[in-house]
Amino acid sequence: MDTDRYSDLKHDTKLVIWDLDETFWQGTLSEGGITPVAAHLAMIRKLVERGIMCSICSKNDFATARDKLQELGVWDLFVFPHIDWTPKGAAIKSMLERMGLRAENTVFLDDNHLNLEEVRYFCPGIACVDAKGTTDGSAPDLTGLLDLPQCQGKDDHKLTRLDQYRIMETREADQQTGGLSNEEFLRQSGIELKIITDLDGHMDRVVELINRTNQLNFTKQRVHDAAQRAELEELLRVPGVHAGLVHVRDRYGDYGIVGFFCVRVRFSGTTVHHFAFSCRTLNMGVEQWVWRHLGQPEFTVVPPVANGLDTPAQVDWIRSVTEFGQPPEAGSDRSLILVGGCDLQQVSFYCGARRIEFVNKQDDQGVIVRYDDAGFLLNPRDRTLDRNWVMQNVAGHSLRDLLDADAGFAASDVIILSMFFSFCTQNLFTHEGENQPDRYLVTVPPKRLAALTRDPQNSIRMLRAMRHLRLTLEQRVDLMRAAFARVHALKRPDARMFLIGVSTTGEQAQRTAEDRQAFNRLCREFCIIHAGAEFVDIDAVVPAGEFVDSDHYTRTGYFKIAERINAVSDQAQDVRQAG
Repeated sequence: MDTDRYSDLKHDTKLVIWDLDETFWQGTLSEGGITPVAAHLAMIRKLVERGIMCSICSKNDFATARDKLQELGVWDLFVFPHIDWTPKGAAIKSMLERMGLRAENTVFLDDNHLNLEEVRYFCPGIACVDAKGTTDGSAPDLTGLLDLPQCQGKDDHKLTRLDQYRIMETREADQQTGGLSNEEFLRQSGIELKIITDLDGHMDRVVELINRTNQLNFTKQRVHDAAQRAELEELLRVPGVHAGLVHVRDRYGDYGIVGFFCVRVRFSGTTVHHFAFSCRTLNMGVEQWVWRHLGQPEFTVVPPVANGLDTPAQVDWIRSVTEFGQPPEAGSDRSLILVGGCDLQQVSFYCGARRIEFVNKQDDQGVIVRYDDAGFLLNPRDRTLDRNWVMQNVAGHSLRDLLDADAGFAASDVIILSMFFSFCTQNLFTHEGENQPDRYLVTVPPKRLAALTRDPQNSIRMLRAMRHLRLTLEQRVDLMRAAFARVHALKRPDARMFLIGVSTTGEQAQRTAEDRQAFNRLCREFCIIHAGAEFVDIDAVVPAGEFVDSDHYTRTGYFKIAERINAVSDQAQDVRQAG
């Protein structure tokens, strides 16, 4: 072993950061083919099984590098990867801060001397290892790290520590859920609200809230490009402008940053530039509380909005804090994946924090993207979808979404599907891939279809590429049964799969009674004959007084659905542990 190569290592190693080109593999990815180094592929898994995390800091195209690492079967073993063309020193400093690790417990491997020196400057104490290969062009042998006492770690063959860092990654981007509720339920929830006025470092979240919120975006002012973002940043520096992000938590957990406001106060009055909130806290009174906190400024609300600002008349269940109090009650540590309508977000929060969500959302143009689509579950996962016009311009979701969903179905403890929209839709189409007619399915919601067909060129391409399916009720049952069966085949034997039914009560339900009864019957029968599958009967689980309409419930109603899911999951977990 070349001991001089590792002379910087002084402390126990918790993280190894890899350069890619001429370090992890031979060759330069952006300049042609690369040659994998088998010893390094095995080394990654050995490190992770010792509880030593591996990350990446590489000057490369992210998608290209990710695809290559996926092809090599090691992408999922890296955490917090930094793959772009920016300098490495600041990137690694930021990575360590986000992961909560010290530079002294980190090893950085790179073949470029300037990169090593730059990282040393930004991260004093880090162990920098010159990974340059031999003079004859052979790959560097870095497996000597495994023999060092500083890199022995501890046995973690279950990859528990990797899972913990995966949770941290999810929490960075995860938005916490809220929902409809009655005032009594809200008062016992212990809601705390914190306003963040220091926006430095939070601008991406500000822009996301402005662009991605719709039903609780009262001004509808968007930030679509770099110039508009620069205008917003300049506005925030104007004297008299009051702006803040809104962070909410209650005794169930942390909803995260769910709102943004920007108002300019002058003698002539208050101008409201932005007033936008996530639907995760819908009907918790958050937007009404903030409006009153700002002095109830008058402004023209741009419809549509889900709630007015003057109802309820009083919000006395929210406590304003400068720092949150005691941590929320510990929730379940089980992992979840959810596919379906946005109401699932209001269920998911009570089921656990470790979750992957494929829940209907607005795209950058404000057009809805639906994941409760039979095609999302059934379509072949092949690379042709990356260049498929319908997927790129009509469906809204991507091949990456499909692959991530499959990985989630295979890995999660709990799978929750809410697919009634896909079952009853009349807007199901097929489209071809690589000269294979009708290879893929796609559901296009009416509003998305209307938005797309406003462009004549889009209309022509859609007519050429897509074929409308008119399925009988029996054919729709067969299609949805096949979708459920594919997900069930992917799940772990010990995982639980929940099929959310649909209510058969109320005016809206009466208009679609046949479809609702057939869907519930399908879900119930599927769960009877498939091990580990559970039907959630909405009419039986949600109390009669908690229905807002046939398809929407109070916050207590969503809580009851989650309570049912948790009870079954807990029981299954107890059985596993007893066995």
